Amino acid sequence: MTAGNPDWGIRIPPAMKFAEELPLLIAPVPARLLVPLNQAIGFNAAALVQPGESVKKGQPIAASAGNAPGAPVHAPTSGTVAGISIQPVTGRGDARCIEITADGLDERWGGYRSYANPLGLATSQLRDAVAEAGIVGLGGAMFPTRIKLNPGLGVSTLILNGAECEPRINCDDALMCSQPDSILLGAQIMLRILAADECLLAVKEHSTAAEHLQNSINKLNDDRFRLERVPAVYPAGGEAQLIRLLKGIEVPHDGLPWDTGVICQNVATAAALADFFTHAEPLISRIVTISGTGVQRPVNVRARIGTAISELIECAGGYTPAAQRLIMGGPMMGIALPDDALPVTKACNSLFVAGHDELSAQTAAMPCIRCGECATACPVNLTPQLLLQSARAQDFDRLETLALADCIECGCCDYVCPSHIPLTQTFRNAKHTRWDIALEKRRAQLAQQRFAARTARLEQNAQSTDLSDIHKVGQDELSELLRRAGADNQDQDS
Repeated sequence: MTAGNPDWGIRIPPAMKFAEELPLLIAPVPARLLVPLNQAIGFNAAALVQPGESVKKGQPIAASAGNAPGAPVHAPTSGTVAGISIQPVTGRGDARCIEITADGLDERWGGYRSYANPLGLATSQLRDAVAEAGIVGLGGAMFPTRIKLNPGLGVSTLILNGAECEPRINCDDALMCSQPDSILLGAQIMLRILAADECLLAVKEHSTAAEHLQNSINKLNDDRFRLERVPAVYPAGGEAQLIRLLKGIEVPHDGLPWDTGVICQNVATAAALADFFTHAEPLISRIVTISGTGVQRPVNVRARIGTAISELIECAGGYTPAAQRLIMGGPMMGIALPDDALPVTKACNSLFVAGHDELSAQTAAMPCIRCGECATACPVNLTPQLLLQSARAQDFDRLETLALADCIECGCCDYVCPSHIPLTQTFRNAKHTRWDIALEKRRAQLAQQRFAARTARLEQNAQSTDLSDIHKVGQDELSELLRRAGADNQDQDS
């Protein structure tokens, strides 16, 4: 089945071969791995190991405290913990990292077991295992999978997303071509945990991976599964956009996808789930697309988490003389990286090395001509030209009315703007300014509430004091109250 063509988004001509035509390589285990501890939305994991300690492949080396949102981190190979320090990390600033010196043995940790029939396990066992495996959303968001796999959410439809939101990324295509059975097993486990009724597998139209998936679905003989072809429109692979395309349902403003009875998971997330149950291997590697005219040959590479990006570039034959910019992600929403010494993380689905011919010329912004192209392209039905006016005027009340918070920063408006106005960056800056103002307002409210509470207590104490002592509740007490209120406000700031 093919979803209808949307009246939003943009069509970007394909610039790469299909994944099946690209080699899928296995990157060698590097001599040194730098494993970040902030690889999940939520709280950073805390180290479970110390420098000098020996570790084995798949061993937990960091974990979230209690039931705090987050995900554990595992050793990508066997070796020795060389150190724990703050290091720059791709796309997420600086973070605490565990450095491992590999011993070359790649010896597996024996703390996990495999299952011949994981579908025979209790739902609670399955969900606990998802948490233990450190599995997060591998589409790039790194949302802890165990949180989304909650039967209490009342989900009826599971969408497995293989549509890949960005052009020039086809790591999911490569996975669907090489491991369709693993993806479907992971989907069956998800359906069992969620008690959902159906699973829709979304792939890009004309993708060669569709045939591989359909063959596996036919072998499975399970009528809960259906393949859906998604138009090659950016950003049709976005979560809310995919739900709208496949189910005809709008994710509500300020709502979450599961409010609609639908949950989206990436196909790589499903495969990682299957790998843990069938091979006892937690999430320690992922497939990364390496493309652009800045590398010798585009490839898909399965790499261990913590591998230096420079080593993956070598898998693509190294840089060409045309290489100009290194980007994690795709050309639309990717993050420019300062160098290639940074480690691969669970969020790193693509490395785009842009050449001279792939970089847009820097053109000075011109006045808005109110053509409306940005509104037509917007996948969340915003009016960017009105948002621009309000952002420039810092009219935050109107920005809230115009639903600035719904902007997904996809860059469609930038792409179609004939005046070359940096709309997405303007909206991103406005969001941050709005958040800063809201935070300062909240801090002021808290300080005022504390001041009022202390004043009330002082008045109550004064009423219970002898008349001869009332003069003591004077300027000195008020000065102390003001001093404490100021200290409390400073505590909030810290």
